[in-house]
This record gives sequence, C-alpha cells and structure tokens, in this order.
Amino acid sequence: MHHDRVAGRILKLPTTRPVMAKYEELPIAIQTIYADLVHRVWTGNISALTSQGGSAYSREVKGRLYWYWQPPTAADGKRPSAKYIGPDSKETRGRLQEMQDHVENLRQRRDMVRALRAARLPMPDAMSGDIMAAMAEAGVFRLRAAVVGSVAFQTYPGMLGVHMPATLSRTGDLDIGQFQSIAIAVKDEIDPDLETVLKNVDKRFEAISSPMDTRQTLRYALRVGGDERFSVDVLSPMRGPDREKTGNLPALRTGAQFLRYLDYLLYQEVNGVALHGAGIPINVPDPTRYALHKLIVSQMRRMEDPRSAAKSRKDLDQARALITVLSVQRPGELKDLWQELCGRGPSWREKAMSAVRQLPAEIAEALGEETPTLSRAPGR
Repeated sequence: MHHDRVAGRILKLPTTRPVMAKYEELPIAIQTIYADLVHRVWTGNISALTSQGGSAYSREVKGRLYWYWQPPTAADGKRPSAKYIGPDSKETRGRLQEMQDHVENLRQRRDMVRALRAARLPMPDAMSGDIMAAMAEAGVFRLRAAVVGSVAFQTYPGMLGVHMPATLSRTGDLDIGQFQSIAIAVKDEIDPDLETVLKNVDKRFEAISSPMDTRQTLRYALRVGGDERFSVDVLSPMRGPDREKTGNLPALRTGAQFLRYLDYLLYQEVNGVALHGAGIPINVPDPTRYALHKLIVSQMRRMEDPRSAAKSRKDLDQARALITVLSVQRPGELKDLWQELCGRGPSWREKAMSAVRQLPAEIAEALGEETPTLSRAPGR
C-alpha cells in the first residue's frame, strides 16, 4: 500500500487485514524541528562558561576597556559573579562573538524544545532530565553509553515522526548501557565519576553494591526515608559462555550488571535528543532493535518474576507500537533485523515468538512470519 508522508495522515500496516493500531503522523514542520534540534545538540561546540546563557559587558578602568561575562541569575535568585574575559582587542571581541553565538544557539534550542513539547512529543521527568544533562556534560554519551528503557522510547516519536500514547513512555527510573569492549577501547573516562555526577544532581543518591560482589556498584538509588524514589541502573551485554554477572566499565568509572540479549539492543546506537532544557544529546538504541528486543524482554520478565505482568505488558505495547510504524517506514530493515535476532539461536527465536503470539496477527505478518498457527490475543 502506498504511503504519503502528509501531516495528519494515519500510518497503516500494509496488509489487507484490519489494523489493530493507528498512529497519527506529526506535521512536517515538527519533524523538521526535531531533526534540526538533534543536529544542533550533537554538533554544538559547548562552552562551560556560557552553557547556562548570559551576556557580555565592558568596563572602563583607567581609560582602557575590559570585557566580562555575566551569567544569568540562578533559580534561587542569586546573581553569580561576573567572569573576566580580557582587555578590549580583536582577539577578545572574537571570543565574545563566539560566546554570544553560542548563547543565541542555546536560546533557539530552548525555543525548539518548547515547540516540540507543545506538539505533545514526550519529555523526560525533571529528575531524568537533570541526570541526563549532567551525564552529557561529564561525557557519558560522548563515550558511547546509551540510554535504554522507556526514557529511550520517549525519543522515538520525534525520530519516526508519529504520535504515540504517552502512557507507553512513563517511567520512574533511568537505565544506561555500554559495551565493556567500548568502555576499555576508548581509553578515556568521564569526569567526575558517575557517583559524583549523580550526587551533583541530588546529594541523596547512594551507590548500591551488588549482592554478588560488594566491591561492585551496579546501580544508584535516591531514597527518602525508607522509600526508593529514583534509581539509575548501569548495564552491559553478557556475551559468550556464562560468566560473572558484574564487571567494570572504566570509561564510565562504575560497575555494571551484565545481561544477556543486551548486545543486540546496543549495537549501532543512534543519536537522539531528550526534550529537557535546551535539549540534551543522548544515545539511544536503534528503534527497530529496541522494538524486537522488547519482545524478548517481555518474556524474560514473566520468567524471572511472575508479579511483573504490568511491565511485561508495557514491553509488548512498546514493541507493538514501534513495529506498527516501522513496518511502513522501514519494512526491509524490520525484517532483516528480525532475521538477525532469530539467527542468534533457538532460545532467542523461541522467546521472541512467544511474545509475537500475544500480539495481533498483523505484527507477525510485518515480521515476515506465517500467521495461520498463531492465536490472536483475546480482545486485541
């Protein structure tokens, strides 16, 4: 079925069967703003001095001009002290122009974020946004770590140019992942370490040791009283034979939990943007890999904890939403990556197909699977 990318059109699966889900495309103008914002946040030359905005002014001392940078008033009403730039000269004025251009770029980026949020694109909660901003500044995403889970899913409506139900992207935690091989190969590290990055956002964050090895930190939690209000989990793929389930990620200066199937998800991460502040440059999994990986995750949750039925259902709903869109926008890639997943071994295909059988038959068709023997989930 031919598909026109026109604002307001409904994406439809290219089958003769009735479609179980429909997603409205974003206006072309909004899609363009999102793409421009991704480009800007990833290519901008960020200056620590001007990252929060501000303005330049000159002061005459004994007949000579000197230039200063005045940061903006803080949220608590305090006015930061001015920063000395240098005496009036061609070089100083050149530096000032660069700084002012950067501030103008930040202003434009904030305007773009506001426009995208007004268009009902998903945005992170304040805590997730502040943490990702701090991670980006420390170099976490420059060193190819990626945000995974529902916070990553929040970037896909803008990336794919469609509206998706807001309930699919709600979360109360943040997961990041990185290949250990990359963490070692880059020969670079974030500054400061991850625990300090989190404590700079909220001093109540605590490092949580692994029950398997108390020397390893696998996650960080913010607790109020005895309640855990927010958590950050650090993950890395487990590859090859069974081995230790924890290890170090030297580039991120932290430990990590090693998980099966994560290598498929994290391979060839893509650049995205979190709609917080002036936009935060983050890496996220390729949306096709994310969708197909969620099929496996949904079944792993049920096997490991029968009480996690709600999370398993959310995994399936996210996979279904993305596959519905990708079957129109990237049908060849969808089938290729499905074949790659199934080619990883019988256990991969078995778990993924178990999830597919719980979804409408159109999902199996989109993956290139035969549907006569598949039972449609009741009421779906």
